Amino acid sequence: MFVFKCKMCGGDLDIEKTSSIATCQYCGSTQTLPKLENNKKAKLYERANQMRRQNEFDKASVLYESILNEDTTDAEAYWSLVLCKYGVEYVEDPESGKRIPTCNRTLYASILTDGDYMLSLTHADDSQRALYEEEAEIIDGIQKRILEISNTEEPFDIFICYKETDEEGNRTQDSVLAQDMYQQLSNEGFKVFFARITLEDKLGSAYEPYIFAALQSSKVMVVIGTKSDYFNAVWVKNEWSRFLGLIKNGEKKVLIPTYRDMNAYDLPKDFSHLQAQDMGKLGFMQDLIRGIKKIVTKDQETAPIPPISNQGSQIYSEKSLIKRISMFISDNDTKSAEEYCDKLLD
Repeated sequence: MFVFKCKMCGGDLDIEKTSSIATCQYCGSTQTLPKLENNKKAKLYERANQMRRQNEFDKASVLYESILNEDTTDAEAYWSLVLCKYGVEYVEDPESGKRIPTCNRTLYASILTDGDYMLSLTHADDSQRALYEEEAEIIDGIQKRILEISNTEEPFDIFICYKETDEEGNRTQDSVLAQDMYQQLSNEGFKVFFARITLEDKLGSAYEPYIFAALQSSKVMVVIGTKSDYFNAVWVKNEWSRFLGLIKNGEKKVLIPTYRDMNAYDLPKDFSHLQAQDMGKLGFMQDLIRGIKKIVTKDQETAPIPPISNQGSQIYSEKSLIKRISMFISDNDTKSAEEYCDKLLD
């Protein structure tokens, strides 16, 4: 007999070593179980599941991978990797009291075609396979709804990533710094995602569709932090790690770590290859704006502009031309500025 934590609510489950499914007496959830040959593996699963329940998906994934290194036939380990990949969190339905899945990470690829999901089915017994397939259909439906909403959102130029509240629920200094940055970048004509303002009319809604859309469309992410712990806070890391993932997959995006009142060596190791910026340095905001303009303008330059069907020239919007002219002037690129002035006059 093993004591195992419910993967939905964290309550204790008394299970037999050979069991593959169980029902939690606390939340009533019927769930699949891993192969628990010994206490060592049970403890490893307990740590991994606890991290996943706390939305520490990347850390949990590492532990599930280590389990698979020892046993490549454990269906539950493959399924747990899928839950981490899609950021699945089980929340209590206020009406039914049941634990239902929500997704904190969105992918364009369907869970039904995921390699780890396929392996979980391959190594599962009949009881496990039925539960995996049932839950995968639910998660796939959630993902489709998220993508439908995100496809209607306007694209952003910049995503500001920061910690909004501290452990006591008070607003952080990071939030104040982020709002100052949001206002200055917005004044420069950029479309900026800043959760405190961008999501204020989304109260009562799931935020994931809007965060996903902003992460996908933004060319630049600025990560703000005044403490090492704030950079590694669950939801802050959830955003910047996903953005780094897009970059590693070939997306033309740039992540800029910015810090204040702390040592640069205390930044996350994932930022070691990036040029971090000290917000306390004189002229920081001017340098940041100048750098972002070069990134966003370069991307706009490479974007195709639709031709006018009855003329041999190009069609431009007045707003975009004026924005480009201002950028060229600030960069002292008078030749390009004159060229775009001519286009605006035409």
